[in-house]
Amino acid sequence: MDMYSDCTSCMMLWFAAPPGGWDTRHTRWRLGIERTGRIILSAVSGDYTARLGYHSAMRGKAHDSTRAAFARTVQGTDVEMNLALASLLFALDRHPELDVAQYLAMLDALAEGAARVVPSDADPVEALTALGRYLCDGEGLRGEQKVYSTTDGCFLDRALDQRTGLPITLSVIYLEVGWRIGLPLAGVGVPGHFIIKHEANEAAYCDPFHGGRVFHADDCAAALGGQFSEDFTFHQAFLASVSRATILYRMLNNLKQMYLRSRKLHLALWATDRMLIVRPESVADIRDRGLLYAAIQNHTQAVLDLEAYLSSVPNPPDALAVIGQLRTAQLRSGWLN
Repeated sequence: MDMYSDCTSCMMLWFAAPPGGWDTRHTRWRLGIERTGRIILSAVSGDYTARLGYHSAMRGKAHDSTRAAFARTVQGTDVEMNLALASLLFALDRHPELDVAQYLAMLDALAEGAARVVPSDADPVEALTALGRYLCDGEGLRGEQKVYSTTDGCFLDRALDQRTGLPITLSVIYLEVGWRIGLPLAGVGVPGHFIIKHEANEAAYCDPFHGGRVFHADDCAAALGGQFSEDFTFHQAFLASVSRATILYRMLNNLKQMYLRSRKLHLALWATDRMLIVRPESVADIRDRGLLYAAIQNHTQAVLDLEAYLSSVPNPPDALAVIGQLRTAQLRSGWLN
């Protein structure tokens, strides 16, 4: 039996609903492994040469150096994290020609311009309005639907070059420019979208993707209504500030999902590994990394991650699927004989 058949049999056991159906917790777990698992399984019967070649290259000195620098940058307290630097360091893995200092200088230059147009005594609404007008109308930063079809929109360097990007990437630019001129800004991760707010007054919000428009908390549901289905209920809890680490993790998760959809498993593995540097306690990502290692036939690493997952989560609802993957990886890596 080949690897694809092995994987398919264990996944079919997993996808069968238990008696009485799935409860909410089971549904969340099922959707997670189903989304990743189906994509992985649909690709594992293909040619591994390119993936394995890339995986070997990932262990090179340049890659290890960048990974270590990224890890150092995300350590420490959240307020100490240099979000721009961390974003550029993970972009450096994908764009080796990237000059990190050059893009940090670009943000400094944008901040110098913003300081000239954002009054130092402006109230939160005035400050966000002036910042949005400067970055959107003056510097041409705005969202475009085309960014959802390419990974360029996920990378800070590409967003600065192309003056467009995903909502979260444009929000990072707004945040970094605002922080440089002393504005107390924070990211807000509403479902399916990303905006920023002025923390001195939680009633003031700004949407960098839609022209830097500013609105009050009471208007958020209406302003963001186009992002949701008609039966979606908007809760004020969605407007809570998120940490810099959460922003970074969400940026990487966007990349992971795009790479999975395009069946670029080696790159999905890279993104998942970076996500685990940001959140090493994320057992779901440990599981996904193990599944991705198995898919590119790095069975030794797959065994380590899948065993770690199963030992960390008591009786996970995806146990049958993961154990099936683990047994196959153990056999193929020589752990079992």
